[in-house]
Amino acid sequence: MKVAFVTCDVFTDRPFTGNPLLVVPDARGLSTAQMQAIAREINYSESTFALPAKDAAHAYWQRTFVPVKEIPYAGHPTVGTAVVMASLGKVAEKAPDGTIPVTIEVGFGPLRLELLKKGGLVSRVRMEQGRPAWNEPVTGDDVKGRVAAALGVPFDALNADLPPQAVGTGNTFLMVPLSSVSAVSSAIADTRLLSDLEKELSVLGLFFFAFDGPRLRARMFAPGAGVPEDPATGSAAGPVGVYLALHGAVPGGVAGGRGRFAIDQGVEMGRPSELDVTVLVEGGRPAGVRVEGSAVLVMRGELDV
Repeated sequence: MKVAFVTCDVFTDRPFTGNPLLVVPDARGLSTAQMQAIAREINYSESTFALPAKDAAHAYWQRTFVPVKEIPYAGHPTVGTAVVMASLGKVAEKAPDGTIPVTIEVGFGPLRLELLKKGGLVSRVRMEQGRPAWNEPVTGDDVKGRVAAALGVPFDALNADLPPQAVGTGNTFLMVPLSSVSAVSSAIADTRLLSDLEKELSVLGLFFFAFDGPRLRARMFAPGAGVPEDPATGSAAGPVGVYLALHGAVPGGVAGGRGRFAIDQGVEMGRPSELDVTVLVEGGRPAGVRVEGSAVLVMRGELDV
């Protein structure tokens, strides 16, 4: 059985940067085991498989796999899959330039997207992520010490004013603010300690960052998901916006109920990525979040399954 695939680089507008993604635009006939085997073979941080939507009003059903398991959804796969499906004429093929609303289906239900079309092509996607949820901040020095050790940084590299905290908008990550960009860049993963923390705190991975002027510099380790490091993590970009709103620390502040900022990720991997985040705030609390980014097509081919 031959299965067509497309790859793209996500959260970038240049090939060979950003986060690579494999998309199977028509996964009918593939079993879950075959999808997982393909994801493991390709070994990108995620691979996606598009199927007919369960609701005819929706564009498609997206299944998302990391190398070792299926997950409900993820950010860069959602952006990349939408760009690929649009390039194949499967989404808004005849729509004029501008913003095109689309609803897809992912592991937790419908997910609303806006496809941004220019010059006849969709190259950018804005996603409205799931309802924000968070746990209490991590305050004990014992756990914070293990977080620092798992990232291979000294205890005093943790941001003294902002505690680690698990936050999610579909996938949950431990948000770990560090004191400087140099601390972020110098981190070295301790896979055993990271895996233990992922299980103990029920998080997909550790997303750690520092303020870099009006932007964030970030990295993400998720060894338990088979992702030693991710070049761009859209499903963590939303939660970090929620986290910063919770602590009154959105870069540039919040005006008119919205805070906007950009994240630079993947720099240390040689895969620079840019993720744009808008967090919505009501009554001083985060009420929603949107993540936006670009994607470029890279390869097309066939898999023998």
